[in-house]
Amino acid sequence: MGDGECDEPESLGAITLAAREKLDNLIFVINCNLQRLDGPVRGKGKIIQELEGAFRGAGWNVIKVVWGDDWDTLLDKDKTGLLVQRMGEVVDGEYQKYTVMPGSYIRENFFGKYPELLDLVSHLSDEKLRTLRRGGHDPEKVYAAYKAAMETTGKPTVILAKTIKGYGLGEAGEGRNITHQQKKLNEDEYREFRSRFGIPISDQDVAEAPFYRPAEDSHEMQYLRERRNELGGFVPARITKTHPQTMPRIDEFPDSITSSGEREVSTTSSSCIIGRPKTGRFSKRESPRRDRCRRSSRRAPRTRRTAST
Repeated sequence: MGDGECDEPESLGAITLAAREKLDNLIFVINCNLQRLDGPVRGKGKIIQELEGAFRGAGWNVIKVVWGDDWDTLLDKDKTGLLVQRMGEVVDGEYQKYTVMPGSYIRENFFGKYPELLDLVSHLSDEKLRTLRRGGHDPEKVYAAYKAAMETTGKPTVILAKTIKGYGLGEAGEGRNITHQQKKLNEDEYREFRSRFGIPISDQDVAEAPFYRPAEDSHEMQYLRERRNELGGFVPARITKTHPQTMPRIDEFPDSITSSGEREVSTTSSSCIIGRPKTGRFSKRESPRRDRCRRSSRRAPRTRRTAST
């Protein structure tokens, strides 16, 4: 889901349940592009750190994919710690501004605060600075995050991936709020998109925006076929076997339909009695949750009614 959607109550309202039940097969992927329909998600704050705190506090495993491998060399070369410090100082609204500005602006406003950082990137062109990737656009970083999530046991995982809205659209909408309503590109924008991602479509054909299909023996097609075969083919089917159930007679539940005249019975206890294995009807289909509910109903003391004076 998106970072803006996390402000909706139903998005995070039950995350403690997943940690409490140790649902390690549950993985949330939150696309943190820092903007939503009405503008920045946290223009003067940092939504990734905010979400990290919420999920860690709820008992989740948190994996952040913030910076692409383009930044790794710079981080390794920085012996002062100023680059990490600067990354923490800049708020989301500023990062959004960097997305739509040239590399010279990034050099001056991001790296230019500290002379040591200017020296750190002195060998990089303005164009290279502009194209330094965020983590969510680095396939290897994303793969590593998924792998780590799959190997986590005992708790659910959330992946917070930092991205750019409309990545690849360039002037047509990359990092701009108009991206939400962008439905088509003009010919120049098609050409820019094609060149940026190395799609082999000729100048003569690009205006028609044809579908590109990789060659049959390409790595992409081989990968897709392997995945489809693992999933059971191109049109997978789920085959289930059902067993007819004979409804028990009402007189098999005397405790539920007659009053003892001595005490009240809760709805939960009554439901557990109806589903008990004694009837021989539901024993093979009884769920662990019913066992748990039966244990809890025995354990929990009933509240006595007292008359107020």
